[in-house]
Amino acid sequence: MAEVAQRAGAVSEAVGELCRGREALASSSLDERIRLIDRLTTDTAAAACEWVAVSCAAKGIDPNSPTASEEWLAGPVSVLRNLRLLRRSLAHIARHRRPLLADREVFLRGDTTVARVFPEVFSDRLVLTGFTAEIRMEPGVTPENLRDTMARPYLDPAGIEPGISAVLGAGNVSSIGPQDVLQKLFAENRVCALKMNPVNDYLAPVFERAFAAVVEAGFLRILDGGAEVGAELVHHDEVCDVHMTGSQVVHDAIVWGTGDEGEANRSAGTPVLDKPITSELGCVTPFILVPGVWTKREIAFQAANVATMLTNNASFNCNAAKVLVTAEGWAQREQFLAELGRALERIQPRLAYYPGAEQRHERFISDHPGARSYGERGEDRLPWAVAPGVDPAADDPTAFGIEAWCGVLAETALPANDAAEFLPAAVRFCNERLYGTLSCGIAADPRTRAEVAGAFDLALEELRYGSIGVNHWPALSYAMGVTTWGAAPGHTIEDVQSGIGFVHNTRLFGRPHKSVVEGPFCAPILPLWFAGHRRALPASEALARYEANPGPGRLLAVARHALRP
Repeated sequence: MAEVAQRAGAVSEAVGELCRGREALASSSLDERIRLIDRLTTDTAAAACEWVAVSCAAKGIDPNSPTASEEWLAGPVSVLRNLRLLRRSLAHIARHRRPLLADREVFLRGDTTVARVFPEVFSDRLVLTGFTAEIRMEPGVTPENLRDTMARPYLDPAGIEPGISAVLGAGNVSSIGPQDVLQKLFAENRVCALKMNPVNDYLAPVFERAFAAVVEAGFLRILDGGAEVGAELVHHDEVCDVHMTGSQVVHDAIVWGTGDEGEANRSAGTPVLDKPITSELGCVTPFILVPGVWTKREIAFQAANVATMLTNNASFNCNAAKVLVTAEGWAQREQFLAELGRALERIQPRLAYYPGAEQRHERFISDHPGARSYGERGEDRLPWAVAPGVDPAADDPTAFGIEAWCGVLAETALPANDAAEFLPAAVRFCNERLYGTLSCGIAADPRTRAEVAGAFDLALEELRYGSIGVNHWPALSYAMGVTTWGAAPGHTIEDVQSGIGFVHNTRLFGRPHKSVVEGPFCAPILPLWFAGHRRALPASEALARYEANPGPGRLLAVARHALRP
């Protein structure tokens, strides 16, 4: 009880300090915020090596191996990129008093207003050759009024009340909490109390150093502890809103309460949380393979692509591939599954560091006795598992209704023989049968795509997901920073699924609907994040240095490593 009281006291003390900082943040000038970003960038770069080292130690990764690149890319690189892009947006607003958006970047696709946000500069074309990204806006946004929806805290500050946000961090990907804080500070005028997740609270001292500028200014306090600390924080009278990353179970406990009381509150429509909450809560992420005639190299590339989506971070990613959607009549379906198995055999099983992973893995295997395992089971290490031929009409919660949160993948073949028949069926299946709306991937060879261009474009329009990756892992929408990250709009606290709201979005769009990232179907150069990229570690370290301090020499260093996989 004494420890609980002590932690409650720490929450009150932290919020009290933030009360003194909120007015200072709200009244800070653009130039002052830009200087804050410069200091955050310097300090984050200085903390990067320790950040990656402690993350690798906790996840059982050799810090000198290519796998350690995951911790660079999903940790300091993502945060440094976010800071660089935010600085660019704020500097443009300070200089021109309008949002960063060129006329050539805005166009209509049908009735939808679209902003092409990547590539922006030459370095984008070099680091991600052949990739593009766009943000599609909500209905009612037009090319003429799009700028009026952007950067409102800076261009219409009278409508933004200063306040304190409770940010509940994630335990899996280390950049989530820091980037959520950046969203609150620089896009929403909120000072923050960041409550660390117990799974990765070893990062708290690193974050204190990386974000020392905003800690010293009174704009951020970092707390550790379990559910009782989170509850004390989110229900504090001075906290005006909450943002969390985690599971729907945790979200609903915060909003409605727990146990019988929580069920009663939900039934009565009386939440115990009396303030707005935004969230990112995960998804049963599908990857759709549009049937076509693929070359041997194309099959191998896309198999490695899916294997990477499954195994990255030991599959503890909210955007990890969980359902492979194929066509029953695709002549190369078995060939692809065999190649996927070979790709998974080359990837060593990882430490299952997230609590409950072994039980979830065993339940999936038990529910799918035909599942194929790849790799040896070891102490706290689970083999990758693929369950082929799962009936798409079956009531199968472990495949379709629950985010498995471990290294398993279901494959389901829809009754279709060609791309024209398959595409609308795949959209219906993903929208109606799979849990969540966070992220989705779809791959089509360029020859087939040209034949069914209208149906493919319609599929991109109708898929109800916040981010769609075309030919590639939708996690790119998270990593790019300039794109949005969050569930498809429309969820409520009563049916929250993948969550409410968007983060990242460094151009500061006010009414985004979804982000679409597209890359080559079979890239000529192995992408840096692919499992098995032997130069991934030095390339990722070089990319961190570039994001912290862009320059031609640093960019060439990234290219030298990235182009030699």
